[in-house]
Amino acid sequence: MTDIDKSTLDALTREIALTLAQKQRLAFASDFHAFTEDRQLTLAGVTFEDFSKGPNTKRSDGDVVAHAIVMALVAAANKGDIEDWFSSSDGQTGVKSIEYLSEIYNRLIEPEHLLISTVDVTIICGNQPRMKKHIHDMQHNIAERLKISIDQAHVKVSSMDGQDEIARLEGIEARVLISLWEGL
Repeated sequence: MTDIDKSTLDALTREIALTLAQKQRLAFASDFHAFTEDRQLTLAGVTFEDFSKGPNTKRSDGDVVAHAIVMALVAAANKGDIEDWFSSSDGQTGVKSIEYLSEIYNRLIEPEHLLISTVDVTIICGNQPRMKKHIHDMQHNIAERLKISIDQAHVKVSSMDGQDEIARLEGIEARVLISLWEGL
C-alpha cells in the first residue's frame, strides 16, 4: 500500500463524506386519524380485533403506519406526497393500506434505484389497545413489503400521558423517520 500524507488523506476523506452526504436522503412524516366506534384498527397490516375503535376514514383501512411510511418515502425521494401516488379521488373503498408499501416499492424505490436503510416508526396511542405483542408482526409486514431486512424496520409504541386527543383514545398517530440512499 502506498503511504498517503495527512493532507491528501483529509482531502479524500472529505470528498468521500461529501459524496455520501449527497446520496443519503432522510425524511420524517406523521399521520393522524381520529377514532370512531365500530371500525377496525389496523396498524402496519395488523388488525386489532379486540379494540372497538378505528380510524374515521372512507377510502382505506386508515392504517396510519402505512400512510406515514409512504409519506416519508416519497418525501425522502422528493417525489411529492401520498396523494400524488394514491389519490383519494379515485373512488376506491376498502383499500388495505399496507399494500401501498409494495406498490410504492415497485413504482418508486426500485425504478429510482433507491436503497432503504432504515424505517423507524413510533405509534402514539393511549393505553389501549396493548400493541407490544404485535410489534414483531408489524415489523415483518413492513420489511416484507419494502424488501428490507426485519432489522431495518423498527416499530415502537408510546402512550401519551395527559389530556390530549391521543391520551383520551380519540385518535392515533404514527411518526416515521426514513433513511434511504440513492445511486449506490
